[in-house]
Amino acid sequence: MQERDKRRLAIGAIIAVLSAVGGYAGYWAMDRAGPLLSTHGNEIGGSFRLVSAAEGEVSDSNFRGRWMLVYFGYTHCPDTQCGVTMRAMAGAMDLLGPRYRTVAPLFISLDPMRDTAEAMRAYTLRFGPRIFAMTGAPTMLKAVTAEYHAPYVRHEGKDGDYSMEPSPRIVIMSPEGRYAGTIQSDASAQEIADRLNGLMAAR
Repeated sequence: MQERDKRRLAIGAIIAVLSAVGGYAGYWAMDRAGPLLSTHGNEIGGSFRLVSAAEGEVSDSNFRGRWMLVYFGYTHCPDTQCGVTMRAMAGAMDLLGPRYRTVAPLFISLDPMRDTAEAMRAYTLRFGPRIFAMTGAPTMLKAVTAEYHAPYVRHEGKDGDYSMEPSPRIVIMSPEGRYAGTIQSDASAQEIADRLNGLMAAR
């Protein structure tokens, strides 16, 4: 039995390594390809080309026809920061009722070295199934955070540890991909839902 358990652990480790290598290879390829982004005339926001937690390439055009809530954080973020925002975005989807289908809450990780597809899936599922998780190569992330006026700052810690600076606000993009405003990242679920209902009613 011990030999069989060792074999299973070894196979699991190999699969995990291959998954991570595949993810990093995707980020590296995108990094080599260059950002190729456009603001589309937006004051804040624009196009992006990232890798989703479903391990497929995703762009802003995949969410046309839906309001986008764009938030930048990372899975190692303190729960008192990113966790507050994630719970509020997920809660807002519940408060919207059937209208939640017209909204895409996006979690963009600033930490691709640690935030593999599996890590992002596990993290976002803590807050429900409606949040889309993605990340990308550092060059791409720098370009996207510049478009969305979000920080891309790494704080060095002890023994090689580090932290990233999550965005202080959520950017709201219209179904046509136009900048529609921002809301603070510490807003409540009710405040986010109210803001979205107001934007929808004004159309």
